[in-house]
Amino acid sequence: MVKLKQIKNHKIDAELSDLDRKNIDNRWVRLIGILLIGTSMPLIFFNNSDEIKLGVWVIISILLTFLVWEASRRIVAFLWIKYPWEKNAAVHIIISFCYLISLSLFLVLILYLIDYMFTGFSPDYWQAMKGVNVAMVLVTFFTTSIYEMIFLFTKWKKSLVLAASLEKETVLSQFEALKNQMNPHFLFNSLSVLESIIQTDQKKAVEFVSRFSKIYRYVLDVKDEIAVELKHEMDFVMAYVFLQKLRFGENLILINSIEKESLEKFVLPLSVQMLIENAIKHNEISNSSSLQITISNNKNGLIVTNNLSFVENDDSSTKIGLNNLIERYRLVSDLVPNFYVRDKNFVAEIPFFVTE
Repeated sequence: MVKLKQIKNHKIDAELSDLDRKNIDNRWVRLIGILLIGTSMPLIFFNNSDEIKLGVWVIISILLTFLVWEASRRIVAFLWIKYPWEKNAAVHIIISFCYLISLSLFLVLILYLIDYMFTGFSPDYWQAMKGVNVAMVLVTFFTTSIYEMIFLFTKWKKSLVLAASLEKETVLSQFEALKNQMNPHFLFNSLSVLESIIQTDQKKAVEFVSRFSKIYRYVLDVKDEIAVELKHEMDFVMAYVFLQKLRFGENLILINSIEKESLEKFVLPLSVQMLIENAIKHNEISNSSSLQITISNNKNGLIVTNNLSFVENDDSSTKIGLNNLIERYRLVSDLVPNFYVRDKNFVAEIPFFVTE
C-alpha cells in the first residue's frame, strides 16, 4: 500500500499545542519541584566537616536546580519541536544524551569553582564532594526525564483521542453513505427502473445491476481505508451518477475533465460522491432547470463545480455533509477542503494527499 506523507494518525504534530505548553509551563510544578529537589540534595549529601555551611549549600543547590530545571524544560521542548520522537527518535535520543553529559560536566565544574572560592584548593575535593556531584548529575537526569515523560504521555493521549475520533468519523461517514444509498425512495426508484427495462432492454438491465452492485461493494471495500486512488473513487462516482441519470435523464449532466495522470492521486473515500450527492440534493433538476456538474483538477487537488438552482423551501441545507468532509480531512491530515460560490456556481476544492 502506498505510504501517505500527510496522514495525521501516523504522525503527531511537532508544534507545541496548548496542552503541551500548559504542561511545561506549570508554575506550581516548577516551584515545588525546584524547592523540593534543591533543598533535599544538600540535606542528603551534606558533609558536617565541610567548611561551607549547610544554609549556603541549600541556597546554591536551589539556584543550580533552578538552572537545571529551566534548561531541561527548554531543551526538551526544543527537541519535541525540531526532532519529535516519532519522526527522529535516534536524533532525539542522541541530542538528549549529549545535553545531559554537557550540563552534568558544566555543573560539576561550577561546584568545583564554588568550593574553590570558599575553601581554596583541596587535594581530596573529589572524594569529599563526590556525593554532591552525583546528586547534581541525578538532578539533571531527573528533571529531563520528567519533561520527556510529560511529552510522551501527552502525545500518547493525543494519539488515542485522534484514533478514536478518526474511527468515529469514518464509521459515521460510511454509515451515512450506506444509509443514503439504501434510502427507500432511492431503492424503490431504482428497482422500478430495473423492472421497466428488464423486459425491454436486457443489456441495459445487466449494466444497471452491475452499476448498482458497484455502489455497495465500493463502500465495503473502502471501509478501512484512510485514502483511495482517485480512479477508484471515480469508478464509484460514475456508477452512482449512472443510477441518478435513470431518474433525472438528460437533465443531470456530468462532465469529467480529470487529467489522466491525476487519477493516480489519493483522496478521501466517498468524498467526490458526497459532493455529487450534495449538488443533486440541494439543486432543482427538471426540464426547465438542468444540473451540470464538472469535475476537473489542478496540481493540488480536485475541483467539483455545479451551477446553482436551489430547490425552493429547501430546509435541509445544514451543510452537514461539507462539514463532515472538512472534519475528516482535519483528522487525517493538515489539508483543508475549500468551498465557495463563484459566478453563480458552487465550487468545491478537495486536496490530493501527497504520496512518497
